[in-house]
Amino acid sequence: MSSAASPGPHAGSSHVPPGTPVDPRHSGHAHLVVLHPPFAAPLLPDERPTAAPAHDPEAARAAALSLSTVAAVRDERGPSRLDHPSSPASRAELDVVSVAAWGSTLKITDPALVEDGMLSSTLEDEFRSQRRRHPDARVVAVCERDFGAAYLKILAAVPGAPDLTIEGFDELETTGDPRATLAAAGFGLDDLDAEDGPGHAVDADGIMDHDAFLHMLTGGALSVYADEERDESTFVVERTEDGEHGIREVWFPQD
Repeated sequence: MSSAASPGPHAGSSHVPPGTPVDPRHSGHAHLVVLHPPFAAPLLPDERPTAAPAHDPEAARAAALSLSTVAAVRDERGPSRLDHPSSPASRAELDVVSVAAWGSTLKITDPALVEDGMLSSTLEDEFRSQRRRHPDARVVAVCERDFGAAYLKILAAVPGAPDLTIEGFDELETTGDPRATLAAAGFGLDDLDAEDGPGHAVDADGIMDHDAFLHMLTGGALSVYADEERDESTFVVERTEDGEHGIREVWFPQD
């Protein structure tokens, strides 16, 4: 059984054929995390999230349909244990979206949100949309892409701090203050400055450990463990015109 969101004026664009292979030299993934209040206690880099509320498949489906890249859900797989996303190998695999809904925490993985670091803005557009939709929430978006040159982008909106953007290839540029972002998320500056505290993730020059920083900022939503107990749902979706355009632009730039 499929569900559909209103495709709006962007539905109906031409598609890259499903069997078209992704260049094996290309890889990437993108995540969006929305944390609603009340917020859990701050989580340090070496701390594991406490037992999460049970995964809600209906909330996960609604979250998938809320994306600007998704016009409809064609099929639903799962729930299954949370896992690291694999990089898509074909056009068909670029229509696979995973969503975890654990109480006030929502984690979305959608390869159509990957940006190329040059022209595309799909991740940032979705981040801004979710931020407007949930002004009291903490919204974090991240994409990593390696098409011969590695690209990283992190976007964070935490109430009480200016928005944070970190992006680049060999050298990362930061707009905003990572320490102010962590402070607004409940981390004490004294703890950040302590020799044995979480400050190794961030120093005066910027973020030193991006995985640790994201773990702290998302309450461990992006961390995956060998004995993982949290679940997620996986959907095969139909793309909006915006979603299809982003896939073609980033994953099949020569087609």
